[in-house]
Amino acid sequence: MTRILVTHRVHFLPRCDAVIVMDGGKIVHFGSYDELKEQGVDFGEEENSEGEEEMVPVKGSEEAAVAPLVTIDQKEKARQKEKGKNLITEEEKEEGEVESRAYSRYANAGGSCLFAGFILVQGGGRAFEVLSTFWLAYWAEMEITNDSNYYINVYAFLSMMGVVALTVRSIMMAVHRLRASRTIHAQLTNSVLRAPVAFFDVTPIGRVLNRFAADMDKIDLELTNSLSQGVNTLWQVVGAIGAISMATKGMFLVPLVPLSFMYYKIQKWFRRSSANLQRVTSVTNSPIFTDFSQMLSGTSTIRAYRTEKQFFEQCIKSFNVHNASYTLVQLANNWLGLRLDFLGGFISFFIGAISVGLKGNNFISAGWLGLALSYSIEVTGFLKHGVRMIATIEEQMTSVERVLHYADNIEPEAPETIPDKDPKEGTWPKVGAVEITNASMRYRDGPLVLRDLSVSIQGGEKIGVVGRTGSGKSSLMIVLFRITELSNGIISIDDIDTATVGTNALRSSLSIIPQEPVLFSNTVRYNLDPFYDKTEEELWTVLEKVQLADAIKALPSTLNEPVAEGGENFSQGQRQLICIARALLRKPRILVMDEATASIDNETDALIQKMIRENFREATVLTIAHRLNTIMDSDKILVLDNGKLAEFDTPSVLLDKQDGIFKAMVAKSMVRKSGSSNSLRALTAV
Repeated sequence: MTRILVTHRVHFLPRCDAVIVMDGGKIVHFGSYDELKEQGVDFGEEENSEGEEEMVPVKGSEEAAVAPLVTIDQKEKARQKEKGKNLITEEEKEEGEVESRAYSRYANAGGSCLFAGFILVQGGGRAFEVLSTFWLAYWAEMEITNDSNYYINVYAFLSMMGVVALTVRSIMMAVHRLRASRTIHAQLTNSVLRAPVAFFDVTPIGRVLNRFAADMDKIDLELTNSLSQGVNTLWQVVGAIGAISMATKGMFLVPLVPLSFMYYKIQKWFRRSSANLQRVTSVTNSPIFTDFSQMLSGTSTIRAYRTEKQFFEQCIKSFNVHNASYTLVQLANNWLGLRLDFLGGFISFFIGAISVGLKGNNFISAGWLGLALSYSIEVTGFLKHGVRMIATIEEQMTSVERVLHYADNIEPEAPETIPDKDPKEGTWPKVGAVEITNASMRYRDGPLVLRDLSVSIQGGEKIGVVGRTGSGKSSLMIVLFRITELSNGIISIDDIDTATVGTNALRSSLSIIPQEPVLFSNTVRYNLDPFYDKTEEELWTVLEKVQLADAIKALPSTLNEPVAEGGENFSQGQRQLICIARALLRKPRILVMDEATASIDNETDALIQKMIRENFREATVLTIAHRLNTIMDSDKILVLDNGKLAEFDTPSVLLDKQDGIFKAMVAKSMVRKSGSSNSLRALTAV
């Protein structure tokens, strides 16, 4: 099998049969590692991981002992992947009918007075419509006179008032729709944006997208139309029943009571199942969004491993489950339609029987009887449509229910601002001293990942943080930013407990350069200065410092050049340098580098280290280094082991410490790099 390894880690190169060195998109060197070394090709020197990828030979045959290697990191990832299967929580689903709270919340979101006014105006419009038909029937009963203009004018007035009422109704409903959608969307957005990171650990992104996409789409478009039709149908039924009752002089009221009871029972039975079926349909929609988002972000990986068929089958499976639940919804609608048609036919039969029975009788005139027959035909459709709309509205209200569940039940992280405690902007921290006292932290209900950690960091010190996988390095940075709260202990910055200030004040006082540089789909200017509070001169100054000015000037729109999703139109090194430029603009007193040089070439690595040394001299810098050589010039090294403080001193002291963890990590890194224990003599040079 041909294996192609694309890497910046040159210690793997001696194991390769051939090496290709590229520069500017071209092959500049090709040959074996030894041949290229003899030609003087400089691959760069790198000290590798602090034990994070400690190689462990696989026991077995001689052949197996030479090539296959398993890393501790891979074992940990496999274990975490298996654990992650039980991490995702089951999506919540309400049972039974939608609570009245959802209806009232929706009405209040757009304005309760506006919603009530809409209902009343809709009823007024229906009243004018019924009155106009009554006027026609009354006119038909009158003897022929020359005073037709009077009847025409009254009929025109009633019709015009109906048109005005419906116009006002439409305007009020449109305004209510806009307000309600904005309010509910704002509540959902605020709740999700304020959610702690732990929420996203246990919630697939597809569920969140389903709320913002499918559920909000129903609220924006379908629900308002259904409510409008439902209210209109309600008044149509009331008007038709009233008209028939008046035309038949109350005779229609005799079968109305049992018919109303039957309609009520049918819609009760239907609503009980239809709401649950719609909830199931909404829940089965989430995996479709999850599958799509995963395939979209992992397209290159899927194609590289030729797993298109597996992902296609997974998508088909998700669609089949969703379509099965949707089919049940349609079958339930057919069940309802059959029974409503039967009741509607009975109403028409009853009115027809009255007409035949009263033939030749002056009890009801022909004009009023015709009016009753006309409305009996209409009321059948009105009642059928009304029951359907009640069920449809409840089905669509499940989307409001689902959105409000996120808006109300996601526990937010700590407050963004605490007015009485937050320091004034720009006044804190002044020194950058960090004091950690008995700090303990766990993720969700898991075991402690930091255990009684205590360390004192002076302002302006450069601290390297090392430790094997699972030692708590990244967790230390997480609690520093309060991404996850401490279970116990205190973290103070310049003698101020970080738990007593708002998250905005804390996080704005810190800067981070992450391992994976984060760029947003906007412009270069926005990614450098998202708050637009820096001058263009300041932007170009920091770009000069990170040696990106020429590259940005070469772009067609320079600072206004669009940044693709994830910054894909920039190289990995350029994205990293943009993140450093962003940190430089903020001039922080505390800078955190979370494995910031793990996946870039040595030249850019050296440039980044130079930038940090030159531009953050006065700042406190905490660095989680993926390569030990990046922290050997630190003031102190913080060694973590199983969440506890193992060692904390200067590099020289730790290298002289017998049986020291840091010394062993450096030795192991150098042995792996050269493949010989003779490299241990290089420790004296360090």
